[in-house]
Amino acid sequence: MDHLFLKSFHIAGFSFYQGSFLFSELKIGSTIELVPDTDNIHDEHAVELRFNGHKIGYVPRDENREISTIMKAGHDVFIGVVQQISPEDHPEQQVRVGVFVKNKQSISDCLTVG
Repeated sequence: MDHLFLKSFHIAGFSFYQGSFLFSELKIGSTIELVPDTDNIHDEHAVELRFNGHKIGYVPRDENREISTIMKAGHDVFIGVVQQISPEDHPEQQVRVGVFVKNKQSISDCLTVG
């Protein structure tokens, strides 16, 4: 079940959303949900990052265009994973997320379930 690495970044806006409240629950390997924010008036390619249903920030603006475009086309092919946690750093630099592209088998499994 190998997934292809796409990119890695710190969470934009981490200190402005629920990230600070959920920081102690985040662990390396925690799954982060990527959700297109189609109503965002500041960035047409905004992609929210959610942990356990709570918004913890965004994919940085300079990293979100390709992810947003593919998601807006209806493809559910991305997996977000916490790669690094640095409690001593500035809140905007405390959590690094990696985005991976699901392999074809994982996508097929999602389509056949339910």
